[in-house]
Amino acid sequence: MPHPPILLFDFDGVVLTQKALEFTALFYRRKKFYNWKNIQGLRLIDFARLFEESDSDNRVKALIQAYRAYKPYISNPLKRIIFFIKFRWTYPKFEIYETLKPNLKKTLKLFKSINSPLGIVSNTKDSRLEFFKKKLDLDKYFSAYISRDDSLFRKPHPYPIFKILTKIKQKYHFAINKKNVYFIGDLPTDIICAHNAGINSIALLNGHGTERELKEVNPTYILRDISDIKELEPFKKLLLD
Repeated sequence: MPHPPILLFDFDGVVLTQKALEFTALFYRRKKFYNWKNIQGLRLIDFARLFEESDSDNRVKALIQAYRAYKPYISNPLKRIIFFIKFRWTYPKFEIYETLKPNLKKTLKLFKSINSPLGIVSNTKDSRLEFFKKKLDLDKYFSAYISRDDSLFRKPHPYPIFKILTKIKQKYHFAINKKNVYFIGDLPTDIICAHNAGINSIALLNGHGTERELKEVNPTYILRDISDIKELEPFKKLLLD
């Protein structure tokens, strides 16, 4: 007998709002001290993603990566270093205001009603994921989690997907059909990760990524908002019955 759809979610921008990063980006973009250049048309989340994608457990490596990433926007090398230190120090202070993405809770309840296993696959560190698991009571909806500390490799490598599917198989005791597994992400790395793992991909357009870059990596499905998922052909009949 086929198992219910398995839905895997990226974390930041898909499960969790991005208020802390956007507020911090807005705060520092307004600082004339940095003599900003080339930031016209750059969304706040695009600006913050430069920092987010420079992230590393090794602070020296993170500094070097951010130093290079912000070179087109902050000409002065010393000011780039100051910016990195201040941004890294500031944004975690605002994460206490993060919430579940709008319409997500209702969607999760819908899939829980048909006994769909739900999981989170994230490149964030385990301690941060644990914090939000407790704060937002995520165990009410999700039955498996993979952070960057749980995996030998980060997305877009398929290993995190394989690891979480192993967890789900052990918990639910059924053979997994990859055609009935869906990974919902908001960045090209999420979609590529799903492709690499041989599962369906769902690109969410109201997260960190842009429509253009997400379309370029050919997701199986594209959604403007998570609430639109019930209109996708694989779920229509299941969620209406």
